[in-house]
Amino acid sequence: MIRKNYLGVFGHVAVDVLISVDKFPEPNTCEEVKSRKTLFGGTGGNLVVAASRLGIKTSIASFVGDDLPIEFREFMTSLDIDLKDLITVEGGRTPTVIMVSDGSHNQTGFVDQGVMREQEKLPFLEHTIVDSEVVHVGTGRPSYALQVCKRARKENKIVAFDPAQELSYVYSQGEFVNMLPFVDILFCNEKELQTALQYAGLGEPEELLTRVNTVVMTRGARGSRIISKESGPFEIPSFKPAKVVDTTGAGDSYRAGFYAAMSRGMTLEECGLAGSAASSFAVEEFGGQASRATWDDVYRRAFGY
Repeated sequence: MIRKNYLGVFGHVAVDVLISVDKFPEPNTCEEVKSRKTLFGGTGGNLVVAASRLGIKTSIASFVGDDLPIEFREFMTSLDIDLKDLITVEGGRTPTVIMVSDGSHNQTGFVDQGVMREQEKLPFLEHTIVDSEVVHVGTGRPSYALQVCKRARKENKIVAFDPAQELSYVYSQGEFVNMLPFVDILFCNEKELQTALQYAGLGEPEELLTRVNTVVMTRGARGSRIISKESGPFEIPSFKPAKVVDTTGAGDSYRAGFYAAMSRGMTLEECGLAGSAASSFAVEEFGGQASRATWDDVYRRAFGY
C-alpha cells in the first residue's frame, strides 16, 4: 500500500552542537563555555520530529553521510516519519551545526553543510513531493530547491518556502526571486523578511503578496504576523512558556504547529496561534527536538481549552 503523507519536508538533517556562553566574545578573544551538548537537529529534522509529535503524517527528503548516528534514524522511525527519501551518501559527512547561545538567548552559528553542499549533484527525490499534500522547501541549495518547487507546483501541491538564515549567505538575489512564482507560503523571521524585500526590490511586506499568496513572519517573543491575499493581516501573540531554556528549534516548532492546524482544516489565524503555542513549548527544553508537546497540549495553550 502506498503511504500518503500530509507534509513533505526538504531540508537539513544534521547533528547539532549546542554551546552556551554568558556573552559572545570580542574578535581575537575567548569566552568560557558554560555547557555543551550534541543533539539531533537540522531544520528538516526538527520540523518533521515536531510535526510527527503533533499527529501529522510526515516525510523527510534529505542527504546525510554514513556517519549519521544510527540512533537518529531509529528515533525518526519510532515517530513513524517516512524516511524513504533520507538518503545516505557513502563516504560523506552529515551536516553539522555549531550553535552558540548567550545569556540573553541570542544565537550565532557555524554550519558545515557536509554532503548537502553538493546537493545539486545528488539524485532528485520525488517521493516526498508526489506522496505529500504540502511540500515544505527549507534549507538546501537554491537550484535544487527550485526544481522541487517547480515539480511540486506541477503536481498541484501546496508549496511553502522557508530558506531561513541561508537566504542571506546561500541565496543570491536572482535565485530568491526565481523561486517566488512557484511558492504559495513564504516563512521568514524579521531579519529574513528584510532580506527578502531587498532581494525582491519591494518596500513593504504587503507588496510580497504580488509574488506569493501568504507571508508568515515570526518575531520571537513578540509573536508573529501573517498577511495573505485571502484574509488578514493577523497579529499573532506569543504564549508564555513555563520557562525559557533554549530557543533552538522554536521556529521549526512554529511551522509544525502551523501545519498541524492547517491539516485539521483550521483558519489561517488559528494556524498562527497553533504555531505560536507550539514554539512556546519548544523553548522550555534544551535542543531543537526535545519538546514532547502533543496536539492536545498545543490546542489547550493556543485556544484555552
